[in-house]
Amino acid sequence: MHWKVRLDGDDNMLAQLAGANNTPVAKLSRDGVEWFLESSDFEMMTNHLEVKERAAQIVGAMPAATGVGIGPIYRIHYDNSKTVFRE
Repeated sequence: MHWKVRLDGDDNMLAQLAGANNTPVAKLSRDGVEWFLESSDFEMMTNHLEVKERAAQIVGAMPAATGVGIGPIYRIHYDNSKTVFRE
């Protein structure tokens, strides 16, 4: 199982961030029309609130991430089903 965090913000800015921040700790990728943050830091977390807090720290550390918001948290299960946490 792993976690993905949807990012909200300007599409062009998110595309630029994805190009500049592609590491295991901060991997931004597009899935359809939405942008997501994945991180090796999320792997051992079991609570979506922990994931949300860490995602906010990661995004906050990106110099050009002004205006990027944290959206729903997705928990991807081993069978590819998803649980969505909206807070």
